[in-house]
Amino acid sequence: MNILRPSLLLIAIFSALACVQSEPRARIELVQPSIDQEAASIWMTINTYEFLEGYGYDIRLPEDSLIDSLIEKSREGTFGEEDYSAIYTLLENGLFAEEDYSLAMADVEDKLDLLNTFIADIESTSAEWDWDFKLYETYQIQFTLYGTGGGYNPDLGIITLLTSKEGEYVRYKNPASIIIHEITHIGLEHSIVQKYELSHGMKERLIDTFVTMMFIEDLPEYSMQNMGDERMDEYFESREDLAHLETSIVELLADSPQD
Repeated sequence: MNILRPSLLLIAIFSALACVQSEPRARIELVQPSIDQEAASIWMTINTYEFLEGYGYDIRLPEDSLIDSLIEKSREGTFGEEDYSAIYTLLENGLFAEEDYSLAMADVEDKLDLLNTFIADIESTSAEWDWDFKLYETYQIQFTLYGTGGGYNPDLGIITLLTSKEGEYVRYKNPASIIIHEITHIGLEHSIVQKYELSHGMKERLIDTFVTMMFIEDLPEYSMQNMGDERMDEYFESREDLAHLETSIVELLADSPQD
């Protein structure tokens, strides 16, 4: 029988602990889509259709005469909660199938280690910032075939990811780019965006700036949207500049009106 000496045993134990500690804890939960969820996604998209259309978003909705009529109602200002049941019935009658989301869910599953590392990086780095980034212990990822790309609920830590039956996404091949974008939205929503009443364009430019500064090396395909005041770029040239993000936004708003 081979018996390890106490010193070697301690080394083995500490090595094992180091490996465990080096792996960021799981922070992402994948949610299997449901008819209720998809009906809500379609309803919300139609309810904000003109806003989304005005900003040039690629809007995905079922190709059906019912949906066309509801979009028209939205434009006329007569669309409302009473239309939800018709959307639900449309999905229930064959449009919804759980297997339609399997490729995207498997793809995101493969990116969980990367996403958990991103969250851990924000958590450790934010200790040096003079503003608050809202972090959740767990983020829920909800998959949808309808909408504009991604969405977020800052009060619940829920992220919506638009995909297709083929497991494709809007703008990016890597879903981690979209998910970290939405996590950043949640992080800044109350402490910065709502506090300073940032316009939609300014908000999106700030989110893109944050993700670029923090994670561009791991997300080389990530790109800035053509929104917001380009003068913002002068305030953020490296991730170290994020430490004083709130101060920079206050100065920017003082120097120029929002778009």
